[in-house]
This record gives sequence, structure tokens and C-alpha cells, in this order.
Amino acid sequence: MKIESTSSTGNFEIKNNDNNRLLELIYSNWFSSNAKTVFNSNNIEIKPKNIWASKFDIITNGSDKGDISFNWKGNIIIRLENKNKTDNQFLLKAIGLWKLGFELLDQKENKILFLKPNFKWTKFSYDYEVLLEDNIVPNNEIIELLIYSGFSANLYMTRMMAG
Repeated sequence: MKIESTSSTGNFEIKNNDNNRLLELIYSNWFSSNAKTVFNSNNIEIKPKNIWASKFDIITNGSDKGDISFNWKGNIIIRLENKNKTDNQFLLKAIGLWKLGFELLDQKENKILFLKPNFKWTKFSYDYEVLLEDNIVPNNEIIELLIYSGFSANLYMTRMMAG
């Protein structure tokens, strides 16, 4: 699987192993932190929760379904409400310095996937190779996590480039 940039504004597609497009996340404008997509017949929107853009709401079909936030260590916490109205938390962690990548962990610190960035000068943005752990099957839950992980990784990389 891969996350492939479609524009310099941050828009990206998630593609399966056969290179078929599963969805496209589209930002509302050039420097926006608002993004929307449709996946599995659900309208998903990610929008800032505060003026510092350190917390983001995840809205699915008009209802708050979770959030994305940065912790004091610079890691990203993705919190999703599940069907039982309890929370699942995931940690997206930047790994490495010169060869930066992102590791997604579940609440028990089991590794789910790794995002390996590749900068595209023509689009001035990043593509990500998605490396799933051996026991992980690319299902709808994983694809939805890729939406939030891709959004978060792009945000992290933009902040790193800004200094």
C-alpha cells in the first residue's frame, strides 16, 4: 500500500497493493489544516480544534468520532471512538533523524505499520510507502488509520520544514 501526494497543497491518495486508488484526502486550500475525504460511504473531515493547530477533530458524517493531537514529546496521538463508545488510542511516532519515518502503535504498543517518506520535488510534498506488520491485514480499519496517519505525518513534516 502507499500514500501518494496528488498536489503541493498536501492532498493525497491512498492506494492498495494493485495501485488502485481507495480514496483521496483533499485540503480546503493551500495553508489549510482542514481536510475532507469520503471512505466506505462516510464523509470524513479533519479540522483544527484550536488556533495553534496542535489538536484536530475527526468528524464522520457530522459527528465527532475522535481527535488527533501532539503530545509534549512531539508524538501524535490518534484517538478514535469505536462502536461501543469507548476510545481506541494510537501513537504515531517519528523514528530516525536523517532517515525519518513514522511508526504507528496501538494502545499495547504493538507496531501496526511504518510510513516511509519519499520527498517528491515535482510536487514539493511527500509520498509514503506503507509497510504493514506481518500479522496486519489491510482492512477498512487500517485504511481509515492511514487517512489519519497520512494527515498527521504531512503535518509533522510541514512543521519540520518550517523550522
